Amino acid sequence: MQTNHNNPGFSTPKIDVPATSQNLKKLRLERNISVKQIQNLFGMENPQSIYTWENPDKKFLPCIDNLVTLANFYKVTLDEMIIIKRENTSDLSVRETSPYYGISKETLDFIADTASSDTKVALQNYYNLSI
Repeated sequence: MQTNHNNPGFSTPKIDVPATSQNLKKLRLERNISVKQIQNLFGMENPQSIYTWENPDKKFLPCIDNLVTLANFYKVTLDEMIIIKRENTSDLSVRETSPYYGISKETLDFIADTASSDTKVALQNYYNLSI
C-alpha cells in the first residue's frame, strides 16, 4: 500500500461495479450460457435484470444470494467473479451492523468459506452486511 503523506488515510477494498458487470457477462459467454438459461435459473419473467447486471453503465449488481448462485452455476469463486479495487480514504466510517434480511445462511457460509478477505470486506461494504 502506498502512503500519501499529505493524506494519512488507509486503503480499503471496494467492488469495482462496472468491471464486475463486464466480468459477469464474460463468465457467462465463456461458458456458452444464454441469458435465457440464467432467466430460467432464477425463475424470472423477463431477462431485463440480467442485462442490467451485465451492463457496466448501469452500475447495478445482483443481490448477494443471486451472486452466490451465479458463482456456483458458473463453477467459480466469488474472488474470480468480483473485481476488487482499492480506494484510499481518510474517513473511518463506523456503522451499526444491519440484519441479514433475505440473505440465506448458505450464502453467508459460502462467502465465509470461499472468499478472500478483500472480497469479504468489499461485499460487506457493498451489501451492508457483516460476515
